[in-house]
Amino acid sequence: MILSLSFRATSINRWDVQKPIPMGSNRKTTALFAAAVLTAGLATAAGPPETVHVTYHVQPGKLEEFLSVLKQHHPACRKLGLVLAEPHLILSGKEDGGKPVVIEILTWKDGDAPDSVPRHHPDIKKIWDRLNALVEKRGEKPGIDIEEMDIVAGAARSKKAKP
Repeated sequence: MILSLSFRATSINRWDVQKPIPMGSNRKTTALFAAAVLTAGLATAAGPPETVHVTYHVQPGKLEEFLSVLKQHHPACRKLGLVLAEPHLILSGKEDGGKPVVIEILTWKDGDAPDSVPRHHPDIKKIWDRLNALVEKRGEKPGIDIEEMDIVAGAARSKKAKP
């Protein structure tokens, strides 16, 4: 890869007129430093995929609405390259006297992917907001409880999992 950079240092006088500042041999040093910084930034690899187990404590009477929103989440994240296609699983059941609970298992492309959603993916953030509006805290458990997991058997196996 060939990287070509061009720099022009300027100074501002009291009339805001820009004048070139001669750089001499420092020009090469500056260009090499900038190239090194840019290359280091490009070479930074994303972390390993992150599989999560998400428990949703759905409000009574809201299960169908909740599932219709949740079913939009994974496809929308896939379209943006935030999650892997598999594993992805949605389970539904009852807890605490028949209250609805939903479990989702999915794998983010890396640990930074979900952190990027609030600032960089407003459509996903809207889905998250809708999901949050349909869940409830149960005892000491939050409405949405997320735990990182290692896949130890099945279709895909986490790099962190041991045999």
